[in-house]
Amino acid sequence: MDGRGRDERPGVPGASGAVKRLSGWKAIGQFLGCTERTARRWEADRKMPVHRVPGRSRNSVWASPDELTRWLNALPVDEQADIRSEARTDAPLPAVTSGSDLATPEMAPAVIVAAASSSHRRLRWWALGVSAVLVLGAASRWLWTEGPRRSAAGASPAAVPYDDDPSAREEYRNARFELVTRTATSLEAATTAFRHLTERYPDRAAGWSGLADAYLLSREFGSVAEAQAYAVAAQAARTAIVLDPKSAEAWLDIGFVSFWGDGDIKTGLKAFETGLQLNPDLARGWLWYGNALAATRRFDDALRALARARALDPESRAVVADESWTLFVAGRRDLGLGTMERLVRIDPKFVSWHAYLQRCYLVLGRDEDFLREALTTAELRGKADAATRLAPVAEHYRTGGRAAMLDQLTGDAIEAWQTGRGSAVDVAAYRAQAQDRAGVLQWLRVASAQHDHALMNVAAAPEFESYWDDPEVRPLALFEN
Repeated sequence: MDGRGRDERPGVPGASGAVKRLSGWKAIGQFLGCTERTARRWEADRKMPVHRVPGRSRNSVWASPDELTRWLNALPVDEQADIRSEARTDAPLPAVTSGSDLATPEMAPAVIVAAASSSHRRLRWWALGVSAVLVLGAASRWLWTEGPRRSAAGASPAAVPYDDDPSAREEYRNARFELVTRTATSLEAATTAFRHLTERYPDRAAGWSGLADAYLLSREFGSVAEAQAYAVAAQAARTAIVLDPKSAEAWLDIGFVSFWGDGDIKTGLKAFETGLQLNPDLARGWLWYGNALAATRRFDDALRALARARALDPESRAVVADESWTLFVAGRRDLGLGTMERLVRIDPKFVSWHAYLQRCYLVLGRDEDFLREALTTAELRGKADAATRLAPVAEHYRTGGRAAMLDQLTGDAIEAWQTGRGSAVDVAAYRAQAQDRAGVLQWLRVASAQHDHALMNVAAAPEFESYWDDPEVRPLALFEN
C-alpha cells in the first residue's frame, strides 16, 4: 500500500476500481469465483484466454478481465450453466468491496456478471423456464388446480435465507418487513439492507431478489425514477436467477420487470407462473400475478389470484388494497370503494388507500374528495413538491370548477413529463376525464413513441373506461401482446 492508500498489487483494483491485468492463477480464480485448479482446468478444457509471461515458468500467467468476461458471454448457455455450477460448488465466492452507492452485478464474480450483464437482450435462460413450463403442462391449469392441493397438503417449510448467520438473517427479515410498509423511508432502509446483504453474500440469490423488490416498489412508493428502478431491478433479478434458477422470488421479479417494465405481457405472465409453480405459497406472487391479470382485463382470474394472496396473508394491507381496487375497476364499484373507505379510517397512514381513493374519486366526479386524497397521498409519499402544486389546482377548482381543475392538472402533468418526472399517460388520463378525445390520442401516441412503461396501465384504468373500445386507442393501450 502506498501513502495514499492505493493498493498496487497485481490483480487488485486501485483507486479507480479498474483491473487491467490479473496476475497469477490465484487472482484469476478470485475474479472467476473459483479455485486455482478449476481455473487451470477451464483453460485446458474450455479454451479460457490466459497469457504466459515470456521467459518465465509455465505457471507465470496473467489474464485480462475484459477477455475473460467476453469469453464467458460467448459460451453456449448450457456451458455457462456448467461453469456457474462448478464455480458455486467449487469454492466460496470472494467478498465484495463495500461502500458503493449501489450493489450491481458488476460487483459480483465474473461467472455471475457474464450471465447477468446482457440487459439489452432477452433472458438467455428464458428458454429453460419455458421448457420447464411446457414439461409441467399448461401453467395456468396447474396454478388453479395443483397449486391449491399442494398448499392444502402442506409443503415442507423452506429454509430461511441466511440461517447460518443470525445477524444476516435478522437483517433480511427486517428488510422484508420494511418492504411491506411501502413508505419512502422504509423502502430506503430496505434498499440499504439488501445492498448490504449482497455485499456480504454476493453468492446468495435472496439478497439480490430483495434488492430487485426494493427498487420495483421504490418507483411507485419512493423517489426512484422508473427507468432507473427497472434497470437496477432487472440486473439484480437476473443475478438472482443465475445464482439460483429455482428461486421463486427471482422469477417473480423477472415477471414484474418483463410485464410492467418491458410491456411484454406473455413473457411476464409466464415468469409469474413459473415462480408460483416453484412456490405456490408466496402471497406476493399471487398479488403480482393478480395485478398483471387485471391489467389485461382478465378480472375474474385476477380476483381469484388476489383472493389466494389474501388467504395466504390475510393481514397484508397491500393485498386488500389491490383487491379492492380491482373490484372497483372490474365494475363492482360499491364493494371496492366501500372497503377502501372503511379501511382508510382504521389505518389512515397506509398510502395505498389514499392513492387508490384519489383515482376513484376523480373518476366518480367527487372532486373535493379527490383533492383531499391527492394531498394526503403526496404527503405520505414525502413528495413536498407535489403537495405544493396541488394548491393552485384546488384554487382553479374553486374558481372554475372541474374543467378548470383538469386543465391545471393537465398543465402540471405536461411540465412533469417535460422535466422527466412524469408520464405522458398521466396527461392523457386527465384529458380523458375532460372528455377530450383528441388530447387522449395525442398524449397516448407520445407515450407509445417513447415506450412509456405506464401504457401497461391504460387497458384497465378506469380513467380511460370510455375509450376502452375506441379503435384508435386500443392499439396504443397494449390490450394485446
